[in-house]
Amino acid sequence: MKKYIVFLLLACMIVPGVFAQTKKKKKKKPQPVIEKPAEIPLPQRSADCLFAVSLMLDSTFGPTEPLNGFGFVNDIQQDAQTKNVFEKEHNSVWYKIDCPYDGKLIIDIKPKSELDDYDFLVYKYTDKYFCNRVEKNRVKPIRSVMSSIDPSQKGATGLSLTGTLANIPKSSSVSHAKYIDVKMGESYIIVLDDLQDEGLGHSIKAEIVTPYRPLYINPIDSLTKQRTTANIRIKDVSNGMELMNLNNAGNTKVKILPDKTYDIYITKDNYFNYQTRVSYDGLINPADSILSVKLSEIKIGSNIPLNGKLSFDNQEDGSVTLLQDSYPILDKIAQTLVQYPNINVEIIGRIATDGLNLRQDNENSKKRADAIRDYLVNQGVSATNITTRGSSNKELLKQIENQNKANTTFFPECEIRIKSLK
Repeated sequence: MKKYIVFLLLACMIVPGVFAQTKKKKKKKPQPVIEKPAEIPLPQRSADCLFAVSLMLDSTFGPTEPLNGFGFVNDIQQDAQTKNVFEKEHNSVWYKIDCPYDGKLIIDIKPKSELDDYDFLVYKYTDKYFCNRVEKNRVKPIRSVMSSIDPSQKGATGLSLTGTLANIPKSSSVSHAKYIDVKMGESYIIVLDDLQDEGLGHSIKAEIVTPYRPLYINPIDSLTKQRTTANIRIKDVSNGMELMNLNNAGNTKVKILPDKTYDIYITKDNYFNYQTRVSYDGLINPADSILSVKLSEIKIGSNIPLNGKLSFDNQEDGSVTLLQDSYPILDKIAQTLVQYPNINVEIIGRIATDGLNLRQDNENSKKRADAIRDYLVNQGVSATNITTRGSSNKELLKQIENQNKANTTFFPECEIRIKSLK
């Protein structure tokens, strides 16, 4: 009996230790995966002057894939007469900047690795024989930066507003040269050379500093109400120059210059195209600086965006007339429906209501829909592609409920909904 008790005491002392060793460890919470930005492959032959990569202003290009060699032609060759250029190209890439307006050109170059040693030159582009002249040392750079690596700059270099020097030699620790005063219509060529073999690539951003008012373009999916990406293209109305051309861009800042008007085109595959016109004078208030673009997917049940407020006049005989200030809004709808002849739409008339005479409200909203249909048909839309109806009692009551919740009397004048696709 005593042996049995001693055995139990020993077991009680040993077993907890065993259990402690075999106890399951708590699973660690999975750490969020931070996606690194994908490297941008440099276009073929971009290590040669003739195939310089076009940079879009105010948009970062990169991070790029690593540079490898000087391309098919070694365009830069230092001689006794040509100063402030590379002794030779090592690992280079060429860029081109077109100036759509006047201002001060600044450039920001950031290597992925602080060990990469980037030198660069900036030339003013002349004509189609420019690259030939560079190769034969018949044109000189207007900016050259060949300074040694400055640890405090982490390898960054470029042109800045605070820079004072046009040419920075290798013996200097100054990393940024002086900006360039540029004029609309001019073009500039940048050649960037990494002295370090097997480098890790870089990012580059060019900007022309000038007075402007900001416009933030925010593409939104009209069904999910969530931000999305789209292709954004902007053209200067006065001269047709392209200010911006971005693919799959999200929230984007645009510079709107004084005395300028721009056409903005927003496109996305399988969505309706969006177009609008903005001007400097139209961005006086801070609220005007945000352009939320509601993109509608081309599918059954989606509404074609109505960019503006329609106006109607109710006649004494009960008829409804569409007022002239509604024409530009519906002209864009007509263009869309002509562009997509496979789309059949249903126009649903909407009208303010207090719920006292739903039958009359239904009839008047139907008249609005009919007036819109008649205008669109006159603009070339096939009448067989359009049906109309007024707001149902259920929709009118729901409208009243929504208006009371939001404490507002706002309502859409119509909805143009995709009914079917041929």
